[in-house]
Amino acid sequence: MCLKRCISSPWFYVFLMTLALLVSFIEIVPYEDRDFKLYQAFVEALASGRFDLSIPGFHGSNIPAALVHIIIPSKFTEIYYQLIWSLLLPALAYLTGKELFKSTTAPHGVQGSAWHGLVLAGVVTMMPFWTFKAFIGYTTSAYIGLMLLTIYGACKKSWWTWIVWGLAMTTKPFALVLLPLLWIKRPTKGSVLRRNQLIILGLAIPALYAAIQYIQVGHLIVGVHPDLSETSVWQSPMKVILNLAYSLQILFSVHNYHFPDPGGTGHQNLMHTSPLLIFLALIAFLAPKLKYIEDKKLYWALLIGALGGLLMNAVVSTMNHEYMHASILLFILASLPVLKKYQLWIPLVLATLHFQWFYFYLAWAERHQLTYQFFTVPILIDVMFVIYVAPKFKRCFCTTQ
Repeated sequence: MCLKRCISSPWFYVFLMTLALLVSFIEIVPYEDRDFKLYQAFVEALASGRFDLSIPGFHGSNIPAALVHIIIPSKFTEIYYQLIWSLLLPALAYLTGKELFKSTTAPHGVQGSAWHGLVLAGVVTMMPFWTFKAFIGYTTSAYIGLMLLTIYGACKKSWWTWIVWGLAMTTKPFALVLLPLLWIKRPTKGSVLRRNQLIILGLAIPALYAAIQYIQVGHLIVGVHPDLSETSVWQSPMKVILNLAYSLQILFSVHNYHFPDPGGTGHQNLMHTSPLLIFLALIAFLAPKLKYIEDKKLYWALLIGALGGLLMNAVVSTMNHEYMHASILLFILASLPVLKKYQLWIPLVLATLHFQWFYFYLAWAERHQLTYQFFTVPILIDVMFVIYVAPKFKRCFCTTQ
């Protein structure tokens, strides 16, 4: 009886996803990328008592890593720290999806919005460019984790929301797109200051971060690019148009092609999730009268945030798949209600989530000495679908409720 109750719990499947990630991580060899060396240098400096923003890179998510380095000093602290975030992503995704769609009823016996949380956890787990990039010391996993925590905290109206949001924005400024979500989830009672204090405090973190860097360096450093400042980062009108064109190409492609510079095409230049999820999100956005997203405020928050992120990327930077993650997260969230209603898309979404695994393997197999153990996660998700999802959700193949 206890075993049956355990297996029927969504947390059991979140645990399996986390375990699959852990198994996939075993024996993968870290690769010391240029960005990692900058992040590691910041962590070591902070651990020694120096908040050194003259080191290029957005270091918001690296600030807590200094505590890890103090406890267990290592030349790979940044990588180990990011791997911790990677292992937390399935649970954070589950909590976020469950809380964001709390008022929504789910079909087939899944309790309330746990359906949304479980599907979001599965989607995020099936995105290796969000989890395995930790092995080269990129801040992607912490960035995604901080954004998920921000959304969850905003829904719960937790006091710490401003801290994680501020750290997310100082990891990649595109986390600003979460502002509409924080706006609709802010308290409705009290003074104007009290209702908006989480937003004000959250925005104060990147403002303070920028002020400190300006004092230390004399100008702002844009990411890991010391040649880019607050003035040189802005793009020409024609470059903005080209960036937006590239965003459309990348949003709906499962194959890699670097539109701005074809010669620079790498295996990573593709959509980092299923383009079908983007398509389903657009259905929700373009058909508001059908009310796939039942909460009108949530509809507008997701739409404004998703489009705002793409526009930010086009205006202030070279359009890059790495910089689109904030918008992609909001697109995925918007797709969940449509996916719930038209569950025939589930196996198709699952199938197209596999493309990136092969491209990641092609891109990093030699550097990380990847073996077939790397594919533990997609194999587990496929097995979970066949054994659990398909039988219990069998009506999804013959109805669109």
